[in-house]
Amino acid sequence: MTLKPTVGQRFRKRHPDNPALRLWFDQYYHDMRVQTSWGPLIENYLYTLLRVMNRARHANSRTYAIRIDLRFPEAMPVSSLLASNAAMNKFFKGLDWEHGLIKLKYPHDMRYVWVREQKNSDKPHYHVLLLFNGNALQSLGPLSAYVGKGATEAFAADTLYHRIVRAWEGVIGWPAEHMVGLVNVSRDKVTEKVITFDFKKDDQATFEQLFFAASYLCKAHTKPIAQGVHCCDGSRR
Repeated sequence: MTLKPTVGQRFRKRHPDNPALRLWFDQYYHDMRVQTSWGPLIENYLYTLLRVMNRARHANSRTYAIRIDLRFPEAMPVSSLLASNAAMNKFFKGLDWEHGLIKLKYPHDMRYVWVREQKNSDKPHYHVLLLFNGNALQSLGPLSAYVGKGATEAFAADTLYHRIVRAWEGVIGWPAEHMVGLVNVSRDKVTEKVITFDFKKDDQATFEQLFFAASYLCKAHTKPIAQGVHCCDGSRR
């Protein structure tokens, strides 16, 4: 369903498919810029995003954040895994397990916000904001499948990006060598450079840049509202 943003001459206050979801049209939320070029945002999701980001910022002296997209293979048969968001629970458990295998000087303290979207595909996809203790993790590592001289196994390196790919691989049960394109990291539209955020807890300017970038997750457009599944959630801590 295409969301009509107005009722007569007035902006809608609630999502027509779920009145519990409040629509947000303003270009600022809590005095911070948000993205509205795709139409209204869902205020409930903005609240979740800000809550998780604030808790992450105050938990550690530095925060490292990235935005990723998780996709199911086109050739993957439609299954019960797609009917719920069980895939996300498995993904975060898998990623936490991956981090547990390495020795970090500080706890990774992973936090997250995810949204479910679906437009023309027979499968949903997920946009995810991952936030870590910036004292423990500060780099994604190379995004290529094979890292290291003479590497023969795909996504087998001890890097953050490869750990993320392996966690998603474990969810969908797909061969590692075919995981290319299923875990995408946000890039600058002009330079094509990978976008990451590394900031101190008192760095309000970078915090607001991250909030603006991540507010894209909160758009009402392409959310499969009223299909019996949640379209947004965030870590509770």
